Amino acid sequence: MKASVITASRRAAEGVYEDTGGPLIVDALTDLGFEVTGPVVVPDGQPVADAIAEAVDGGARAVVTTGGTGLTPSDLTPEMTRPFLDREVPGLAEAIRSYGAAQ
Repeated sequence: MKASVITASRRAAEGVYEDTGGPLIVDALTDLGFEVTGPVVVPDGQPVADAIAEAVDGGARAVVTTGGTGLTPSDLTPEMTRPFLDREVPGLAEAIRSYGAAQ
C-alpha cells in the first residue's frame, strides 16, 4: 500500500531546522510494509492541503501528517486535513498527544 508523510512546519520548510519527526514516521511505515513517499516538508496552512491532494492524486492510500498543531493562526493542519478524511476517529489525536507527553 502506498503512503505519504507530510511535515507541516514553516521553519523546517525554510531550512531553519531539520525535520526530525517525518523521517521517523517514514521508517515506521516502511517497517510495516508500506511503500512510502516523503517526508514532504511544507509550511503551515494551505500548503498542507496542497501536499495532501498531491499525495492522494499520486496514489497514496494513507497520508500521515505531523506538525502544524500549535496555537498560532497558521497552525491549521487539522483543518487542512479534515476535507480529505474518509472517516474521523474521535480521540485518536488526544491519545497520540498523551502518549507523547508521557515519553
